[in-house]
Amino acid sequence: MVTSVCECYKCHYRFNYEFIPGSSFHSIRLGTKRIFRCPKCRTLQKFDLTKKGQDDSLKTYGDDSTLGIGVKLWVFQLVPTFILIFSGAFSFFIFIQPIYIHFFLILLGVIWIAFSLVYVIVNTGPKRGK
Repeated sequence: MVTSVCECYKCHYRFNYEFIPGSSFHSIRLGTKRIFRCPKCRTLQKFDLTKKGQDDSLKTYGDDSTLGIGVKLWVFQLVPTFILIFSGAFSFFIFIQPIYIHFFLILLGVIWIAFSLVYVIVNTGPKRGK
């Protein structure tokens, strides 16, 4: 486990965050940053994990469901994706012609997950001009 000191850009709460560098079940990994909830103000944010080491005066939190991104976000991203991809895959049995509708539905599922991830990444950082 690696420990990093993180600070919330909204409430400026500082804490230690323990994580495994290559994996996470409860946060979104973005290179040296991760998206998870602040333990104090509970807002979904992007935290920088480059400040390695542990500050003994701060409380330590791990990568668990209390800081996770939440079920609402997973449902928002995955349910429409699975519906579009499965309807595209099973439309082979429903529609004989035209054949392009199958690939179009699968492509829409892939596009949805890409745009929803971009939306989450852009809206979790500090706002410009503040």
